[in-house]
Amino acid sequence: MSAPPGRNGFTLVEMLVALIIFAIIAAGALGLLRFSVDAEMASREKTGEIAAERRLIAVWSADMAQASPRPARGMGGEPEPALLAGDNGDLVAVTRSGWDNPSGELRASLQRVVWRMEGNRLVRIGLPRVDGAVRPEPSVMAELAGTPGLRFRMAGGNWVGAWRPEDPAELPAAVELSLPQPDGAVLRVVTLVGSGPAPDEEEEEQ
Repeated sequence: MSAPPGRNGFTLVEMLVALIIFAIIAAGALGLLRFSVDAEMASREKTGEIAAERRLIAVWSADMAQASPRPARGMGGEPEPALLAGDNGDLVAVTRSGWDNPSGELRASLQRVVWRMEGNRLVRIGLPRVDGAVRPEPSVMAELAGTPGLRFRMAGGNWVGAWRPEDPAELPAAVELSLPQPDGAVLRVVTLVGSGPAPDEEEEEQ
C-alpha cells in the first residue's frame, strides 16, 4: 500500500489568511506614515508661523525703540509729527534712526516708516526720505483676523487710545500693539519708544 502524496503549496484558506494579515500590516504602516507626514507638515507650518511672528515683533520693536523726535512732511508738504497715528488709513507713521547704509548712499540715517492695514494684511512701508517721499511697495508683515489696536503710554504713566501731541517732536513713553490672530487669540506687543538724535544733530537730507 503506497503512502499518501505530500502537500505542496498553500491552501486557499491559508492564502486568504496571509493576505488579510498583510493587508492589516500595510494599513497600519500606511496610517503611521500618513500620521508622520501630517505631523511634519503641521510642525513646519507652526514653525513658520512662529518665525513670522518673531520677525514682526522684532521689526516693530526696532521701529519703536529707535523712534526719533524728528517731525516729517508728507508727500504734499504737509507737516507731520514725529509719530503720527490713525491718519489717512495708516496705523502709525514714525521717524526712526539706525537706518543701515551698507552701500554708502548720500542720505540721512533717519527713515520714515509707515505701518498700515491693506485688506487683512499688516504691511510696513519704508520711505526713502523723511520728507515728501513717494511710498514704495509695502512689505507684508502678517495676516490678521481683524483690525489692530494701539494704545500709547504718556510720560506720566497713563495709557490713551489716541496720540495727538501738541509738540510735533513729542513721543509717547511706550506703545501697545494688539494683533487679532486667526485662532481668536490677541497678540499684545508692548514696546518702549526710544529717542533718536535730536533734530539739530541729525544728518542733513541729501
